[in-house]
Amino acid sequence: MSSHPQQPPIPNPNLVSQLLTRRQFFEHESSQVKYLDDTSISSNSTIFLRLCEDMEYVVNSVCTKIMIENCKNLKLTVNEKILTSIIEVWKSDGININLNAQVQTVQIDQCKNVNLEYDNPSKFYSIVWTNASHLSMKIYEVGQEKHSLNAGDEDSSDDDKPNPVQYIVRLIDNQLVTEELIRAEKGFPTTQREWDDWKAIIELPVKDVKE
Repeated sequence: MSSHPQQPPIPNPNLVSQLLTRRQFFEHESSQVKYLDDTSISSNSTIFLRLCEDMEYVVNSVCTKIMIENCKNLKLTVNEKILTSIIEVWKSDGININLNAQVQTVQIDQCKNVNLEYDNPSKFYSIVWTNASHLSMKIYEVGQEKHSLNAGDEDSSDDDKPNPVQYIVRLIDNQLVTEELIRAEKGFPTTQREWDDWKAIIELPVKDVKE
């Protein structure tokens, strides 16, 4: 079995750029449960949750992307497709996300107490995090917990850190693996393991590569 995770489909970059310009804001909301469906959001809009507290959002309609900024004690349930397959969370505390739809990347930056739950391993691809404390994740299969993870920086703070380390968590050979992200040539994000593997391949003689 390959040691590399399977790559998900990559969205058309021109389409992504066009869609991300359409943001639908939900700001300064508190103490309620809100269901977002095709009557309240359009499929070509980015859901932007900002400065919300003690809120619960249930996404029952296709959207482009979900962004969470400066929120506290917020629960998000995603039941429908996200076109870019990305959720971003930053400068937030007490965020609980239940994922019942596939998401390629959940990116977490400068957060505390973030809990992620996936209802099936097929819905999970990666978590990228930096400057985060008390990060937990559970992946279920047929209602039973199959994988779990607790991560984060113990001394994380809300202040920007110089040159923060960025990590990526993925399923590799049916095991959750956390690796540090580095910048390869031209700033391309990868891991040291993958970069070493790639260099070994390109340094092989042509006949060995073909084999």
